[in-house]
Amino acid sequence: MRSRTILACTALALAITVSATTTAFAANKSGFKTSWPAMLKPGTIPGVEITPLLTVGDRVGSFRFESIPDGISLRRKDHNRVEAFVNHETGKSPFPWSLTGGNNDTDFPVPTGAENDFDNSQLSRLTLAQGSADVLNGSLAITSSLGFQRFCSNYLATKREGFTRDILFTNEESPDYFLRQEDSWPAPIGDPNEKEAGLVVALNPENGKVRTIPGMGRHNHENAVPIPGYGHPVVLSGDDTFTSGALTLGGGVAPELAQSQLYSYIAKNTNDVVRDRGDLWAFVSRNPAIDDYYDVPPGSPMSVAGHFIKVPRNIATGLDDDGSELQSEDVGYPEPPNDGSWQPEPRHQPPLPPPVPGVDGPQWVLQHWSDINNVFEFVRVEDIAYDKRPGMGNVVYIADSGRGRAGAAGTPETSGGVTYPARSTNGRVWKMVFDKDDPTEVTSLSVFVEGDDSAVKTLNEIHQPDNLESTRNGILVTEDPGSSQQFPATPPAVPDPTRTTARLWHVPFAGGDAAKQVAVSVDQSQDSVPPPAGQDVDNRPPANLGAWESTGVVDASSWFGPGAFLINVQAHTLWTEKRPGEDNFLPAGPDFMYKREGGQMLLIRIPGG
Repeated sequence: MRSRTILACTALALAITVSATTTAFAANKSGFKTSWPAMLKPGTIPGVEITPLLTVGDRVGSFRFESIPDGISLRRKDHNRVEAFVNHETGKSPFPWSLTGGNNDTDFPVPTGAENDFDNSQLSRLTLAQGSADVLNGSLAITSSLGFQRFCSNYLATKREGFTRDILFTNEESPDYFLRQEDSWPAPIGDPNEKEAGLVVALNPENGKVRTIPGMGRHNHENAVPIPGYGHPVVLSGDDTFTSGALTLGGGVAPELAQSQLYSYIAKNTNDVVRDRGDLWAFVSRNPAIDDYYDVPPGSPMSVAGHFIKVPRNIATGLDDDGSELQSEDVGYPEPPNDGSWQPEPRHQPPLPPPVPGVDGPQWVLQHWSDINNVFEFVRVEDIAYDKRPGMGNVVYIADSGRGRAGAAGTPETSGGVTYPARSTNGRVWKMVFDKDDPTEVTSLSVFVEGDDSAVKTLNEIHQPDNLESTRNGILVTEDPGSSQQFPATPPAVPDPTRTTARLWHVPFAGGDAAKQVAVSVDQSQDSVPPPAGQDVDNRPPANLGAWESTGVVDASSWFGPGAFLINVQAHTLWTEKRPGEDNFLPAGPDFMYKREGGQMLLIRIPGG
């Protein structure tokens, strides 16, 4: 249990105007394109075109394209220019965190896994030439100084989804505590200014104002996606939980292996969204026998109806009446378990052997509330996309990356001393159909793309679905393979027919899962070849295939022609810079390594996409 000094002003949403320096690239009137080779290669769909646009470290004037590019949203700037808003999934707490062992780095030996980014999360604002996608200029719409953590996907809400003005939602995917400033981590336990991450952040692209919206739920947000058709904002989000294993809940509540929920934020109008005057709702199955991921067997055609129930305001915001961060004791809940089944507290000094206290605070309170209210438990909700076909906006697709555990699908799983009847292998994409008149009613939830009907490393199965985009013809699905989906960098003596990097799948509505094809796959060849002239890259051993991920795909056909999409690659093991970090914990010496991961934004064209 932790005690915190109460800060009266913390209940207020953060409202900031960011002044960003924009520098035009004047050396070439047609703009800039990266000199790096593409980090993608064609898949099995004929005629795919790939054009790399920006690589991490590229400079357009004084603007530098930062590391871990993720979600992308597009907006028309004028008749011949397009704005692209690009998340950078950076954060200053080591991810993952360890205080023991060594990482075998001969330059800077620090604890295994103790690597963090140079910057807090940022949001790039790029101007692209319509048609060519040349980069004309760039700036930061959200800077590192604001102290946000791990922006994942983003979404630009418009009139199409019931908004009276454009609002860009970006999202924190982190369970840890931070200070909302440049030097954000570590936040000393008990510091009155420390806040648990997990916020939705809203940017007004017209005036640059940034607001946090705590009422959209305090959890690990991958994305916040509005759905159309209700005449007012309805915004879905999912809990992209990091925790795996059986959650020991206590208080007579049965342990849970799945710990991820789907939420909906419903407000009367746009102003009520940005001023956080809406309500948070959570999805509950109408069949108590089917209330989590594992109740739907691999390959099953079953569906279940459900509805959304309202989350109490203080539990949604994670704020007590006095504005302090909500703790378990504030609502009479048990403290989080210390057996590793809940997010562990990484800041204890000196290092503690297990059991390690779980992180108490808003995310734990929301999780426990969801369990005692029988909220449907997914495994790890990533991105969300609604159906773009006319009149079908009430149909929503939900990426659930699963756990990617090795072993046969459907075999028992033992975790935390509890044996469960099923196992996730590859993850799945769910299909949820909302009532067209009532966004709190769900007529069916079923599996649209099934990855769990085969073992891991099955070439024709999806591997941990991550980001989604929908078109008139189908959905696009990126992959973030887990460790069980990775392959040695050096090819085996006997060819492995399942060997692959992360991919981008096209799943047509006509044919569905059985007709899906690989549009592009990640090309990790740059992990072991000299970089282009003038580029400085850390010389590290090549990573396992699958260690890089495809992400952030967005439909760009309105600006760059039919079948055009922007997409990012996160080249996690291709570092452009590193140095030892600070010394905050015993023993003396650097606690972690700063690193700047590589990555790239590309334009791809998929015939019929």
